[in-house]
Amino acid sequence: MIQRRPASFELPPDTVVDTLGDAPYGDAQATPAQPELAPEQLGEPALAERELRLEEFFNGRLWAEGVLCDRRGRVRRRLRIDMQALWEGDWGRLQESYVFDDGERQQRTWSLRRFPGHDGVRRYEATAADVVGTARGRAQGNEMRWSYVLDVPLGRLRVRLRMDDRMYLVGDALVLNRIEMRKFGVRVGSLLLSCGRTDATADLELAPAPRAR
Repeated sequence: MIQRRPASFELPPDTVVDTLGDAPYGDAQATPAQPELAPEQLGEPALAERELRLEEFFNGRLWAEGVLCDRRGRVRRRLRIDMQALWEGDWGRLQESYVFDDGERQQRTWSLRRFPGHDGVRRYEATAADVVGTARGRAQGNEMRWSYVLDVPLGRLRVRLRMDDRMYLVGDALVLNRIEMRKFGVRVGSLLLSCGRTDATADLELAPAPRAR
């Protein structure tokens, strides 16, 4: 048997319930929300504030491991990336060596540039041989987002995919990376990576910076 709730729990028909808050609002009188407790009051340590700076984290030798998923989120391939990066002033170079679980290997070399920040937003640009045009990145706090078009081999064909590349600094030596791949605005796959630093230095040389026109 289904029992009705007491009348004191029923809301007027025109009442709107805020599912993110603590009380309904509308004609019914709302109960004042309780103030949120700070982390230290809950007995949990507060997370330290961190900033993801490309020229600091991606400097030296790094590694990444993750999975490549299809559009439904099913894991299709696993991979590891060995990286080394070097910065001098506002210019940097990042070399990536990919190894997939089926034995395929790929390489990509990025040329990086840092621009002056504004209002806490740090701006970067990057180019690579298989990137169409220029990749543009914006970082604020511990988050960074890149947007670019990648020329991807698919059998005997090549397909251009729009990459929504997001990074999150979650530790002094760990970044989580999620890349969504889209074609004509439709998601066709994603790449999930954890990226860590090592104490080794990079064995790289920077290409000469382009001359100003």
